[in-house]
Amino acid sequence: MKKHTWFQLKAHPEVYYGQYLVPNFISNSVAIRASENHWVLISPGEKMLNNLPDELNVKGIKLSIIFPNAFHYMGVNAWLEQFPEAKLYASKKAKQRLEKKGFKQILILENDQPELPKGYEVLIPPGHRGGDVWLSQQGREDNNLWITCDSFLNYERVSKQPIARILQSLLGAAPGLKMSQVIKWLLLDRKTMFKSWVLNQLQKDNPSILIPSHGEVDSDPELTKRLRVLIETRL
Repeated sequence: MKKHTWFQLKAHPEVYYGQYLVPNFISNSVAIRASENHWVLISPGEKMLNNLPDELNVKGIKLSIIFPNAFHYMGVNAWLEQFPEAKLYASKKAKQRLEKKGFKQILILENDQPELPKGYEVLIPPGHRGGDVWLSQQGREDNNLWITCDSFLNYERVSKQPIARILQSLLGAAPGLKMSQVIKWLLLDRKTMFKSWVLNQLQKDNPSILIPSHGEVDSDPELTKRLRVLIETRL
């Protein structure tokens, strides 16, 4: 996939996504059209500003920016320079660290949420040190969607960069759909709670499309089954 370019998700035409590098790992920005002039952005990368979709590159656009956790904030200041009226959202847990990074007037998602298209739901998984935020969309026949943060990775291959390649190998982070050791040992402070929650949420949502924060979009009728096996074996 070409970096720093936005692509429209075929099964969900209200969703655009694109890839950027931080620092050597593929990361995803997601833009969701909530209404005619309102977009919700998740983890917007700075270089994703260089090639905005026509729908986003017009006057009068309103933006809501969701921090998917306390660590995904690179690029947000660049977007705020171009869209100074954008509203910022994060989980209560993530907000504490983000404020220390200089972000102000962050709205807490547990209390206040941006407008989203019909069928979308904000999910806040328990047990995450960084205060993860996910989005779930249901009701599109067999195309239910999950937009997650760092819990799942989906690199199609190992990195060509030597250090990144070694880390991916040691941590079990690539290739394919993975849950790395970093998540298991460093980012989850209540693994049992998270495991129970995510298995229940999988049964409820039955996603067949996954947009993780890192790696490729995974579209597969067997996705829910694969995620369940992954969680059961890794946690």
